[in-house]
Amino acid sequence: MRNQATFSEIFRALFSLLGAARRDLAIYILVVGGLTAIGVMLGLTETASGTISYGFSVDANDSAGSALFDLLSAIVSIVASYVLLLRYLAASGTRFTGEHRFWSYLGLAILSGLGIVLGFFLLIVPGFILLVRWSAASGFLLGGRKGVFDSLGASWEATKGSGWAIFFAAIVMFFGLVLAIGMLSGIFGIAGETVGGIVTSFAEAAISAVYSGLGIAIYLLVRSDAEELDKVFA
Repeated sequence: MRNQATFSEIFRALFSLLGAARRDLAIYILVVGGLTAIGVMLGLTETASGTISYGFSVDANDSAGSALFDLLSAIVSIVASYVLLLRYLAASGTRFTGEHRFWSYLGLAILSGLGIVLGFFLLIVPGFILLVRWSAASGFLLGGRKGVFDSLGASWEATKGSGWAIFFAAIVMFFGLVLAIGMLSGIFGIAGETVGGIVTSFAEAAISAVYSGLGIAIYLLVRSDAEELDKVFA
């Protein structure tokens, strides 16, 4: 039987998950945000006060040092995100095998990311649809012991009927976090662009960690009762 998630249930599940994994959440923010902050202080990263940026990119203005630092930051962020997702699942009490699935997770992240970007590039709306319907894919991959394509398919099916709740929860959280980062950057930006950039670095890491938790929270709500029973008796 497929479960449906409501707007309020998503936030309750998310806050409960973040509270249960607060130590792991703090470590992720310190490691990922701290590395980016070091890049800002050394002039290797262009994160500016009040802006939010993700991903790895190299342009003609980048030096060899800044390009290597950005690559290192991207690798650390991916590995840290994988570990954080596992810790979220553990904090929720979800039973899963000790099998290392990092490469499957990386493949899922690349495949889903390309699909969502393509959806936004074509008509925008398909991008939002994929973003919503694939939101629980990481949970199915790591907690549901499914393959990359099976995880995307399972997420698509499981979120059927919960799409609008997931969409509005993500939108509300996005604007709330953007408002918070804007206020923090504005306050600390008075001390200078570097200080504002450092604060923004930690804020970006916190946003990434919270959105990772949102995906797991959605998975915990929409996974089927039969699937959970299968894992208990596995």
